[in-house]
Amino acid sequence: MKSNHIILLIIAALLTFSACREITVTTKVNKDGSFTRIIKITGDSADIFKKNLPYPIDDSWLMEVKHDSVDTSMYVTYTKTYSSSVLVNTEMQNDTGWMSQLDRAIEIRKRFGFFYSYLTFEEVVKAANPFTFLNFNDHLTAEDIQWLNGEILPKSSTDSTIMEEVEEKALEFLAQSITAEIVDILEEGIRQLDDPEIDPQIVQNNYDSLLKIVNEWAFDSPDIFIDTLSFLIENKKILALKQNSELFAAFNIKVKYFNQLFDMHDYNQIVIMPGIITETNSLSLKGNQVSWKVENVAFLFVDYKMHVESRVVNYWMFIVTGILALFLIVLLIIKAFF
Repeated sequence: MKSNHIILLIIAALLTFSACREITVTTKVNKDGSFTRIIKITGDSADIFKKNLPYPIDDSWLMEVKHDSVDTSMYVTYTKTYSSSVLVNTEMQNDTGWMSQLDRAIEIRKRFGFFYSYLTFEEVVKAANPFTFLNFNDHLTAEDIQWLNGEILPKSSTDSTIMEEVEEKALEFLAQSITAEIVDILEEGIRQLDDPEIDPQIVQNNYDSLLKIVNEWAFDSPDIFIDTLSFLIENKKILALKQNSELFAAFNIKVKYFNQLFDMHDYNQIVIMPGIITETNSLSLKGNQVSWKVENVAFLFVDYKMHVESRVVNYWMFIVTGILALFLIVLLIIKAFF
């Protein structure tokens, strides 16, 4: 299989971050639709107090430092109760960290069904890949996407191999999409130079060289693409593109976001529902608890949804119905005798 340096770099980064600490976000939903969120961070003392968490934390959260009774390691928990999902969505939108750039929303709703009420937890993270110059549907199959977003989980060594191949395929597509965008930017820049000695077609002719730089993620500045192109065509006039400060402005923003996205810590999302769970897209169900492993690749190309619904008994409705039934019986008896 063809090696891809960008894959190795990203996997190395993920291993580094995953080794430092573990983050678990637990949401306990109450019968009235309110809920409590608990964010637990385990790891060494240098990492557990870092605030780069999946959700913004401020002074309104209760912070506790505890020791694990099993292995005596230290961990931190942050706890906060919400009356509705409106406030948590507002907090995410007002987050000052990079994750505010993620388009995501949480909804907890309650539906009355006479003898039963139905509570639903749903969190959606919109597709986050900033490099959409190419259409991923032309490169990845529907099954590939299922592997990436966790709809299919590896259960054997063969599955793990398939998962690795899908991840490599996805990241190779990303490299191609990034390179295609770079080509388009450089071609537009050359057209703006309006120099008859420089044909925009030369960029496409040197596509493979530009792709190699992207695959190795070997650029601190897009100037390297201009320098490389100038060297390959042996024409220094193309260096004039460096004077156009707006040429790669939008691209640089995407690169910064992309780096932050792949630096994101994976985390476990646990939701505990009241009553009996009647519907969920989680593959991990235990009693009235479901969970998801949230990874950045899960929402790169498509929206990532975490959904669970439960049913609770409205005992008061049975009592009211019983009282009404008894009242009707008594009324019928009275009418029968009078």
